[in-house]
Amino acid sequence: MILNMQTSASFQCRLALAICFGLAVLALILPAQTSAAPAAQVTSTPPNQPTATPLTQAGHGKDVFWLNCMPCHGDQGQGLTDEFRTRQYPPEDTNCWKSGCHGERPYANGFTLPKAVPALIGPGALQRFNTAQEMVAFIRKAMPFNAPGSLSDEQYLQVSAFLLESNQRIPAGSQLNPAALAAIELRAGSLTPTPVLSDDQTSLPASYVNTVVGIVIFLLVATVLSFMTRQRRSRPS
Repeated sequence: MILNMQTSASFQCRLALAICFGLAVLALILPAQTSAAPAAQVTSTPPNQPTATPLTQAGHGKDVFWLNCMPCHGDQGQGLTDEFRTRQYPPEDTNCWKSGCHGERPYANGFTLPKAVPALIGPGALQRFNTAQEMVAFIRKAMPFNAPGSLSDEQYLQVSAFLLESNQRIPAGSQLNPAALAAIELRAGSLTPTPVLSDDQTSLPASYVNTVVGIVIFLLVATVLSFMTRQRRSRPS
């Protein structure tokens, strides 16, 4: 009888350990499976050619910016500044407005640049527009400067997300919904709103899931230990 009770207690102990281990493994894999969108990552302005960007809308927009906007607006969105041109282009090409480059008489099939190319990232950037909707409409109609309207609607939205995120107008990792653009104000003095997210970002945050799973594990372990304690106390001496 005593041997059977000892065997039962040993089995219960192993069972409790197995349950705890299984729940710990579940806590590690569950958040990754319950999150519909990739983890949000902060997207910084591109100081160098991007090689690996976050798998977010703004992350893809960073690539679009580099390929289509950087040559005129700068590698950090600073505009066509003297510093950028001197660092980026060979000496013979630093004067973008000379004849034969992008001046009044550009090269064959070339184009003439305006005298000033504005910054897109930094203090005061984008404030010529009242809302993000106005900004996106302008970019879609007039940019890239040498080939207006040549990008896809998705690319225009991606590069807009990159600019808005880089100027702290939307939270990092946000998925812009076109219907939310009118609510994002850009004029001076406006507050940064929280954009409407797309349906694929309506899942619970991983931190919330981790907390809930941790509480459930604690309660289950406490229940098993309490049961084992009662079993020992009720065991005949």
